[in-house]
Amino acid sequence: MELKKIRSNTLFSMFFKQLLWLSAGVFIEIIIFVLLFYLGLSIGFILPADYSQNYLVQNKALISESEPFDKTLIPHTCKYGLFDFSGNYLSGDLSKAAVEDAKAFIKDSHSGDRRFFLINTVNGYCIVNYDMLAHFSSYTLDKFFPKLEVIILVLFAIIFMLIVTDCAFRFERKLKKELEPVLYEISQIQNREINLVHNNSRIKEFNDILLSLYDMKTALSQSLKKEWETEQKRKSNISAIAHDIKTPLTIIKGNSELILEEEKIADIYQFAEIINSNSDKIERYIKLLIDETKNDLKEDSAEKTNINTIITDILNESKELCKTKGIEIIISNMELDAEADVNKDLIERAVINLVRNAIEHTTFEKKIKINLKGVEKCFIVEVEDYGKGFSDEALKYAKNQFYTERTERNEEHYGIGMYFANMVAEKYNGRLSYYNKPNQTGSVVVFEIKF
Repeated sequence: MELKKIRSNTLFSMFFKQLLWLSAGVFIEIIIFVLLFYLGLSIGFILPADYSQNYLVQNKALISESEPFDKTLIPHTCKYGLFDFSGNYLSGDLSKAAVEDAKAFIKDSHSGDRRFFLINTVNGYCIVNYDMLAHFSSYTLDKFFPKLEVIILVLFAIIFMLIVTDCAFRFERKLKKELEPVLYEISQIQNREINLVHNNSRIKEFNDILLSLYDMKTALSQSLKKEWETEQKRKSNISAIAHDIKTPLTIIKGNSELILEEEKIADIYQFAEIINSNSDKIERYIKLLIDETKNDLKEDSAEKTNINTIITDILNESKELCKTKGIEIIISNMELDAEADVNKDLIERAVINLVRNAIEHTTFEKKIKINLKGVEKCFIVEVEDYGKGFSDEALKYAKNQFYTERTERNEEHYGIGMYFANMVAEKYNGRLSYYNKPNQTGSVVVFEIKF
């Protein structure tokens, strides 16, 4: 399964679009500043850079003839100084440095770095110091903001920075929004919270990452599922082995009691041999438990085994189990001289579980029947009891793990036997079936494997 394909852009195109927006913003800012500047010029709010020079040229005669000197004739954008014919400074608002430059200018109009305009007066000279800069037409504004160009440049820079910052924040928000599904996928993988939902991004590079993360999540999901199934299987194996240990323990306990009651030494030896045999079986089961807790159990540890050997062991253990419970066992056995690659212990445990269940449920008649046979590379065991049979619910769920008809679990029944037998049957391409006997009490369970 793949993520849904959606229309997406590259990081380059996204960045380029943002750059275009920035350029457009700056261009609009320039246009607005230019328009406002020319509007200020047109309405007289701003004086042009050559205003002072043009004014002085136009009003030179008027200023020259002013007597006494009228300083209001000098524009507020200029500074002036009155000098006598000897070059001595009389009055004005020039700075000391400007006064010295003005004196030099009187002597030589080409000297000095400042802009001066000389006007002859009745009593001497009027030297006006002017600049080629734009000014506010308002005296007050020009006093506080004498360098209009600097103010415009500073204001332009401030607005430019605001535009850049806004574009940066917008780009950051877009990038974060597109990164959210990527970060969400990564956090899910980190927390192993696998939710296989399609997440997409409108940026191609992020979408490619999401596709890779989705593949990673799918693989991780499968891995976690397999890990969970393995753990569940391991727990199930431990439960089944622990459950099966009860069978040899029952036989050991029964034979121990018989030894206490028996006086014949030959029979005591026989009972002791049975105890010893089942003690070995418990030892094997405990080893399986230890291996399973270490997760080292090799379930497929199959080996060439003669089916008759399995049949013999099943019958011997079934007889001993029935003997300890005071149950009669009726055996119908067809020898099957064949070999198969199977796990002998698994098959024996599965069938003994069914025998144990039959013994527990054969209440009306104290007997069970076991029928063993082989048909076309199939090994079949039928276990028949004489109890009340399966309930309607049990007929549906008897093979489920931990299912039991009893309201409480006790040391005799955990709902594992049928489940385990079914697992072993399916392991060897067989099946476990069961039914109630028609027109009589009891039920029949059929265990079948193929080899």
